[in-house]
Amino acid sequence: MSQKQITDLLLKHLYGELTAEEAATLEQWRMSNEENNALFAEFSDEEKVKQELSALLATRSRIWEQLDAHTGSVRTLRRSYQRPLLVAASISLLLMVAGYLLWNRPPSSHTPIAKHMADIPAPAANRAFITLRNGQKIYIDSLQPGADGQLKGTGAQKLAADQLVYNENTDGNHRPELNTITVPKGSKPLQVTLPDGSDLWINVATSVSFMVPFPKDTRMVHVTGEAYFDVAQNASKPFTVQVRNEVIHVLGTTFNVQSYEDESITKTTLVTGKLQINQTKTGTMNVLNSGQQAITQSNDAVIVKDDADLEEVLSWKQDMFHFRNEELKSIMNQLGRWYDITVVYPRNIPNRFFTASISRRKSLSEVLKIMEQNGIHFKLEGKTLMVMP
Repeated sequence: MSQKQITDLLLKHLYGELTAEEAATLEQWRMSNEENNALFAEFSDEEKVKQELSALLATRSRIWEQLDAHTGSVRTLRRSYQRPLLVAASISLLLMVAGYLLWNRPPSSHTPIAKHMADIPAPAANRAFITLRNGQKIYIDSLQPGADGQLKGTGAQKLAADQLVYNENTDGNHRPELNTITVPKGSKPLQVTLPDGSDLWINVATSVSFMVPFPKDTRMVHVTGEAYFDVAQNASKPFTVQVRNEVIHVLGTTFNVQSYEDESITKTTLVTGKLQINQTKTGTMNVLNSGQQAITQSNDAVIVKDDADLEEVLSWKQDMFHFRNEELKSIMNQLGRWYDITVVYPRNIPNRFFTASISRRKSLSEVLKIMEQNGIHFKLEGKTLMVMP
């Protein structure tokens, strides 16, 4: 936009005369970079504008008084045109202030991180590994797609770079063995088909443990981190998920569970079906219906939300960051897991909340550049990201 267009919009904003379309245009301009956002905030400072106007009008008043001292014929003209001149002075000053700030302001003292620091790309490969009962680690990327029997007779098969299938053992010759699948920070998520045919998507910084094959009378999975389940129905063989101090009882349903060790709450979000959540410490029980979310806090108190934001909850499965009024530290936790970085806060950071949808395929600097438009700055040193106000 030209200087005049921007100035006109700023003036209308100040006078409260923006149409909905103009307000959207101004907001888009404001959010396009940090300098525009800072200018908008300065221009909206009514006290500062009043001071500038007062100074200008005082100067104009002195000029009128000097003219009045030389000729009385100016008196009538002064009285007739005083109000229009005041309005003209106000508009002229606002135009001058806006124009000066827009095109003559000094360069920002903060250079966006993308311009001068090494970048960290989004994860491009799967770094997941399986830990067997004897402690042996088998990395998924070392397995050949389509080859059977590479996991000590468990019947596991790698179908693709991000997909692993456990075939159910039907002959009963194999004693159940504990398998733990870990998807570390900086890895792409992994899709797993469990021995009973249930599908499981494992997010980054997550470990999932289960017996292979499942015992005859139960199907139990332990989760630390975040995972999405699409459970195969089998009423005679209950399916349970254990997270922290909770046991989730399932018959056949789809749901997401989030229980990271570095966060104090556990979120269980039901997409379809019905869940029963038992608290192992308090003995309390909650039943979830489709679209509900149970939030268990550090004191084991449970809050049930009826209108879970499924788009936000499941965004990681769609390769997206989706924040809706999300707290800054929660966002930084997600970035830390995805890009395998350590986030530190050298100074006290105000409690900020953000709403945004960002592709997880973007590099770290691209994501941070979007964050910086909202007044939060960053400094990246190696794999350590410092957050600054």
